[in-house]
Order: sequence, then C-alpha cells, then structure tokens
Amino acid sequence: MPTSDSEGKDWARSVIERIAPATVVDIGPGEGTYAQLAREATPGARWIAVEAWGPYVPAHGLWDLYDWVIVGDVRHVDPYSIVRQPDLVIVGDVLEHMAQAEARGVLARLRDWAHHILVSVPLAHHDQGEVAGNWFEIHREHWTGAQMRRELGPGLAEAHEGSVLGYYLWSADRAVRGGR
Repeated sequence: MPTSDSEGKDWARSVIERIAPATVVDIGPGEGTYAQLAREATPGARWIAVEAWGPYVPAHGLWDLYDWVIVGDVRHVDPYSIVRQPDLVIVGDVLEHMAQAEARGVLARLRDWAHHILVSVPLAHHDQGEVAGNWFEIHREHWTGAQMRRELGPGLAEAHEGSVLGYYLWSADRAVRGGR
C-alpha cells in the first residue's frame, strides 16, 4: 500500500524540523506521506522523490508534492545522479519490500551519500502481497528494532519505537565520531 500507519509521524516531523534540511530525498514516497507531513516545516527545501512504481506518480499527485520525481528502484539508482549530498534521506516503510541483504546494500550506499537518514520500518510482521499489480508492495523480509539498531551502528543518533513502527535517525556526524 502506498501509505503507512500514523504511529510515530509526529516524532518524524519533529526530527525533520530539527534537521531543517535544504535538500530532502524521499525514497519510496508512495502517496507522498512525508512531503505532506513536513514540507511546510522546511521552507525553501528542495524535495526529491524516488518512486519505483511509476503509476503512483500521477495517481498520488507526486509531481505536485515534490520538486523532482525520479521513477526508479533505489537498488538500481545511482544516488550521486540525484544530488551531491542531501541533508536528509527518508526511507519510510521501504526496506521490508526487499531482501535484507539488498536493504543492507541500500543503507550502506545511503550512509556514504547523505548527512542524515530517517528510516521507518514496521516492527510487527505483516504478510503483504502485490497491491493492484504492484510487485514492489510485497513484504519480503521483516526487521526487528534490534536488527535496525545494529545495522545503523554508531551513526544511530535517535530511535523511536512504537508497537507498529520503528523510526531510526542515522547521522554522518555521529558515525564519524564513533557514536559518541
């Protein structure tokens, strides 16, 4: 589904406001949840969407919500072709749609590229197949909070875990300092 549970969205918005990014890259925006949530809180910011399922772009008005929309699978998009080094990359409810090995590769590339990464993953396992023909919606692997915290390692700056969703903020500055 191109949407997400509402749990933790206020926390995510407060993180985005504190970062005050000049450039936001929203990976897998679906219906544009994060642009709708926080775009007004980031005046002057450039919002870029990377959406794997092309039909979502017109169906959810993504051209109106973002300054630039790239139709492509994040596993196959060169991040440096998008922007040099974004202030914030949002990976909202995306990683469960790929094998964990693929997700780890995506996160590694994003950590080399971005200043901050805000990750959201479902903490409760929910089987999900195709949605309206969209095979990108299939839930392939489940992440636990402990797995995500380990994956983000010393760069993990903050976490907010509810009963449905976990949010994790990774920061390049914190990673460089070794998590101190």
